[in-house]
Amino acid sequence: MLHFGCFKRFCHRCRSMNMALKKWVQLLPLPPNSLSVRFKNVLSLFSLYTWYNFVVVLIILIYWRFQMFRIMSVVSAAIVVASIITPLSAFSQAHDSHDHAHMGPVVSCTDLATPPWTGLPDTDREQVASLRQELASLSTPEAAKAAGFNPVLGDIPGMGEHYVNITRAMRGKNLDVNTPDQLLFASIDGQDRLVGAAYSFIDVPDTDVPLPFDSDLASWHDHPQFAQNGQTLHMLHVWFVPSSNGPFAGLNFWLPYRTAGIEIPNACWMADEADADRIRNVSFALVPQRQDGVARATSTDGVAGATGYSAGPSAERMEMFAALDAAARADDRDAWVLAADRFIADLSASEVTRVQGLLGVLGINQMSSAERDAAGIEQPTL
Repeated sequence: MLHFGCFKRFCHRCRSMNMALKKWVQLLPLPPNSLSVRFKNVLSLFSLYTWYNFVVVLIILIYWRFQMFRIMSVVSAAIVVASIITPLSAFSQAHDSHDHAHMGPVVSCTDLATPPWTGLPDTDREQVASLRQELASLSTPEAAKAAGFNPVLGDIPGMGEHYVNITRAMRGKNLDVNTPDQLLFASIDGQDRLVGAAYSFIDVPDTDVPLPFDSDLASWHDHPQFAQNGQTLHMLHVWFVPSSNGPFAGLNFWLPYRTAGIEIPNACWMADEADADRIRNVSFALVPQRQDGVARATSTDGVAGATGYSAGPSAERMEMFAALDAAARADDRDAWVLAADRFIADLSASEVTRVQGLLGVLGINQMSSAERDAAGIEQPTL
């Protein structure tokens, strides 16, 4: 496995060799009256120099591709593990006092649950609006790919699919609020849409890199499993669509509802922890399991069986989805609670296990190292 520290030392040696090679070309002793010999030798060295730099760039690109593959493999494996661990007897048995802390903050349902995020400080609201406008031309996967953003990790519940720009990712801690290194896409109304962006960099856990936004809701979460010892991969999400826990939440529990074509619940219901728990569980229960064991979001319109997923929703499940949708559209909390409880009670033991596993794995990974330490949670590792 390529160690990041070794890679940095290798790059340093590459720069030194580059400088030496340039001086070699300049100082090369050649017969003064043999222009053709001088030209041929310089041309040969120039070709070597060009080839050498090409190899260095190629190695750098391979390294970053390798890093993305590591991340994708770990996340996929974590989701698979979440689907096969010992079943839980009930949702309520898996919840301790700290289990909800990493699911996202409770935000005002009137001004911090949907764009334009009027509850944010003026500077933040303007920055988010400016960022969204800056990325308007990259609102489709095709446009994003053409601009150097490539999909990794697949469609993660509550996040969508990350499209990473390796060139931007290599800038390290030199962040620019208008040039995020990741774009977030999710399926809404049958189309992949730009739903957010993300910033990332590698540094020590107690980083001094300032957040690009002033709001107390903005905070770095990090992934120590994706960096060398003593460092961690810091990240921050920014949402352009309604979000269950605000504009900077690590997980947006509305996404699976929107992918399934089901109306999202009233954001004000998130203030009640029992309702919020139902909302989160229903959200991830809406994410069906692929035949390869990986959970991904998809529509409930009957195409599931034709796209590699296990059997599509039954007629009874479709009735449950319709009840959830109708209650949310009517803004009828009592009816929605009844529909949610019926749906949850209908889940099989394996579905309950998978939902709880996903909530646990993805939730813990939306915390900072300091938050995990304070909660007594082991840091994620490869």
